[in-house]
Amino acid sequence: MSLAFTDVVFAIAPIFMLMIIGNLLRRNQILDDAFWNLNDKLVYWILMPALLFNEISQIHFSPALFGSYAMVILSGFFAVILLSILLSKVCAYSGAISSSVMQGAARHNAFIALAISGSLFGAKGLAIGTSLMAILIPIVNVVIVTFMVIVLQDEKPNNAKPRLTGVVAELAKNPLILSIIVGIVFSVANAKDVPIIHETTRLLGLGAIPVLLLGLGANIRIRNLSIKISPLIISCVLKLAIFPLIVYLVSDYFEFSVTEKIVMVIFGCVPTAVSSYTLAKQLGGEAELMTSIITLQTALSFITIPLILVLIT
Repeated sequence: MSLAFTDVVFAIAPIFMLMIIGNLLRRNQILDDAFWNLNDKLVYWILMPALLFNEISQIHFSPALFGSYAMVILSGFFAVILLSILLSKVCAYSGAISSSVMQGAARHNAFIALAISGSLFGAKGLAIGTSLMAILIPIVNVVIVTFMVIVLQDEKPNNAKPRLTGVVAELAKNPLILSIIVGIVFSVANAKDVPIIHETTRLLGLGAIPVLLLGLGANIRIRNLSIKISPLIISCVLKLAIFPLIVYLVSDYFEFSVTEKIVMVIFGCVPTAVSSYTLAKQLGGEAELMTSIITLQTALSFITIPLILVLIT
């Protein structure tokens, strides 16, 4: 399979266009911040859990396949975490800055990845993408939060230190994680077409990606960006180049289809998650730097994603 640069651009352009529309709607106050807050809650609590449950419950759950997917995508994840820690030590960054560099390098906007996978490969791309999300969402959240709590402990007064147990307890109530678990249970039980339940979640899932993309665009803040050059460069290079390169190289050791390889690389080369900003604020990281990383990576990825996909095919 060979992908032309223009074909990939045309496939992903509507995804970025929805994000631009969302940003313009917020910046021009056509839809105010109260609307976008409610929109985020709708996506987080209803639409995305419905999509994840519906897709995951209908795939054939194979421990061997999930294991091979996990080895490939997590190899990139843990490699860039280690590299970000090493480079932060070399550059003598504070805990707050190093935590944002790490988030920028290792977290991924799985929703953009899922949208691109579906745009390029249809239902098959969505099925592979949701399988990868089932692996990544729980592991990435637990690892990143644990790392941040440890790194930021010494920079906060005792009464302001986040407790790891409390944060993990919150993760246990995460609707995305819960929907993944329930979806896997339904898949293993071969309950792939339960009347009412699957049709309801299918209909809700249809609205998940476009509504989500509008919200992602609205949450990108371009003004008052932090000008910290080296952390920006390090996080962008690790996330947009090194992460997908490692995923691609490791995937060659497995007998994946071309579509599977491309979708895994897509998950490796998408920008960091917008929720990284919220986590930085919640745990005491460098939130202003995180905003800059998210904005710059999202802008660059419109060029880097097509380039990478063309190079690997």
